[in-house]
Order: sequence, then C-alpha cells, then structure tokens
Amino acid sequence: MTARNQKFLIFCLSGRRFAFDLAQVAEVEEPQTTWPIPGAPACYVGAMNFHGNIVAVMDLAAFMGLPPGQGQEKIVVLDAGIAALSFLVERVERIVPAGQVQFGDPIQGDDVRFAARELTLADGVLTLLDAEQVALAAAEIL
Repeated sequence: MTARNQKFLIFCLSGRRFAFDLAQVAEVEEPQTTWPIPGAPACYVGAMNFHGNIVAVMDLAAFMGLPPGQGQEKIVVLDAGIAALSFLVERVERIVPAGQVQFGDPIQGDDVRFAARELTLADGVLTLLDAEQVALAAAEIL
C-alpha cells in the first residue's frame, strides 16, 4: 500500500488516543465470549472464535502498562499474517486517510517500545503503534 493510500484506525486506551496502520487490522468487533488460556499472563483475557479460527484476546492497555480505561468496548483483530491476536480497546473512533495526517519523527526510547511515530490530526496528536512489534512482544510473554 502506498503512503497516499495508507489509512489509520484511531482508537483509545486509558483515555489516550492511538492508531494502527489499517493494513495491519483484519476487523473491528464487538466484545464476545472468550475462553481462558491456561497459564497465560493476566493481560490475556482469553481466546475467541474469529471466523472459525482461534484468536487470543489481549487487554492492550494492561499489556502496555496503562491504567484501566472506562471499559473495553471493541476488539481490534490483527491481520492473520501478523498473528492470531486481537486487542480489547476502550473505543474505536474512526479511520483516517494519510492525507489528513501530519507524520512526526520516529519515536525512540525505552518507554515507547511499540510506538512508531506521532501522528498529528486536526483534532490532536496521537501515537501510531506498530502492531507487529506488539504481537512479537505479546508472543514472548505467553
């Protein structure tokens, strides 16, 4: 996907705004029944059936060390090419095309291990997360 066609899924965790590159997302779903994953860390809520495939469900705020939000209202399912993983998020705001975004420099430092860069929109600044890096780190703790 060219930068001109790139789109971003804007969502909230703990009252803060984040984004994933839409190419890394398969679908956004309503929360559904999950089944426990034995021995999994507390940030793993369980597993769910996603179109006949078993997908782990993770509380993304808890995994990132953020305080609990106002409630987990949506599940963001990653593209199967990245991982069989989905994230509980506080809410999904919208999809934004790259033409409405100003790209900041890449974020560096230990405290932002999943952050790719800052994105500036007309209504504020948010953090673009690298879903592949989140999935790799999630697999390491499972």
